[in-house]
Amino acid sequence: MTETRAPSPEQVRTLLADALRRPAQEGARLMALHWLHQLAAARSAWGGLADGANAPVSPEQGGSPAANATTDVLHKARVALRRLRATNRENERVLDAVVDRRIARALRALGQATNAIRDTDVQRAWLETEEERLPAAARDEAQRLRAWLDARAPKSLAPVEAAFRAHFDGIEERLFTRLGSYQLLRRVGIDSAPAPFARHLATRIGRAANRLRRDIERVEDADSQDAMHEVRIRLKRQRALIAPFAKTRPAIGAWFDLATRGQDLLGALRDADLLAQRARKLGFHALERALRDIVLAHYVVFRQDWCERIDDVLRTLEAAAIALRAEAAPLSANGLPMEIERKYLLRACPPAAHTVAPIRIEQGWIAGQALKERLRRRTAPDGSVTCWRTVKLGPAEARVEVEETCSPELFASLWALTQAARVRKDRYVVPHGAHTWEIDVFLDRELVLAEVELGDVNEAVTLPPWLAPYLERDVTGEPAYFNAVLARPES
Repeated sequence: MTETRAPSPEQVRTLLADALRRPAQEGARLMALHWLHQLAAARSAWGGLADGANAPVSPEQGGSPAANATTDVLHKARVALRRLRATNRENERVLDAVVDRRIARALRALGQATNAIRDTDVQRAWLETEEERLPAAARDEAQRLRAWLDARAPKSLAPVEAAFRAHFDGIEERLFTRLGSYQLLRRVGIDSAPAPFARHLATRIGRAANRLRRDIERVEDADSQDAMHEVRIRLKRQRALIAPFAKTRPAIGAWFDLATRGQDLLGALRDADLLAQRARKLGFHALERALRDIVLAHYVVFRQDWCERIDDVLRTLEAAAIALRAEAAPLSANGLPMEIERKYLLRACPPAAHTVAPIRIEQGWIAGQALKERLRRRTAPDGSVTCWRTVKLGPAEARVEVEETCSPELFASLWALTQAARVRKDRYVVPHGAHTWEIDVFLDRELVLAEVELGDVNEAVTLPPWLAPYLERDVTGEPAYFNAVLARPES
């Protein structure tokens, strides 16, 4: 199937264990290769089914081993294809045009070709499973609808086999070859470490929070099908980004599991809604009413668990992003995550920073003899609030940093202990190249600082052209500009 130009499935599984700390360009390719190998395996299995039988999807076979094998292989192919496409979309920047228009069109066409069979299979299976729970009048109509679906179900594997041949077989080798290698651009004389894949994923997941909140807030009632579909698509993409790491990283696994439950709930809701539409067109009104009741029941659960608890949902997402950032952080000799950053004093806030909405940050320190614990409350532009507890040890240039999220209730109970040392500022987060610059504008004094996190103590920093004219000097090691020193009492 493949030549030596791409790692084998076994090699990819082994390499994925360390993918988060590899360069983003390599980590993204390992993820894509992981799903591509699964898709190729499913395609090979499908070819075997097509060679051995011509009609295992026919309704007469019911739950026969051949029919079950067909459903299982098609499901695996669709999952691998969906996650491959999501991986390509979400990592487009670091994949460097590996997936060109031809490949993207082919993968999209393959997905579309399997949609009809998937939808019919799901609807038939749903009716078969739920039929006995329906009211008597609706049950009779459900049997008639299932017979209608059976009559229109594909009687042969030929259409899907043709879709694989037309849209996948011609790009498989090309995609394996492209994903099997990458290049890093380095400037002569400048030490720089490539951004790790974990940092890239943390950024992708973090940026999804605002979009997910927006989509969830658009869900007003059970008829908000488009909005709920958008939420489901976002959850699918989130799961594709972190699936290989969910079982080994608890915080990532918690978000993966929550996103899975949300996707499954919205998928069941959508399937019931599509069946209700089908029942209405066929004049099965008792079945339509029963299906609408099921749609409403699923919506009520989604409303309670997601819409009304959106802050809890996004805190779980944020915890996954924090865990990924910790994976990207350099480690101290004893294995603790380290923060490596540079800090600069600016004459004023660069106009480029004002092109993004600010994040309000409130920080306070609980005094101690050997250490100070920092509390931070961050209010995003959309109004969502996240709280942290943090301890830092060591010199400013490279120090151990241990932090965790905390509930608003715990934050409020501890915040009173920080009254003697607090800082309030607006932060403008501006991506530039492989780095993200944070511009802090203090609210109680004329002070503007810029910070950038690095992957290595020897990594050189090139100031962005939009920031350089406002530079006063590098103040990384100057205690006067430590936040804990800048903190003031509040009445």
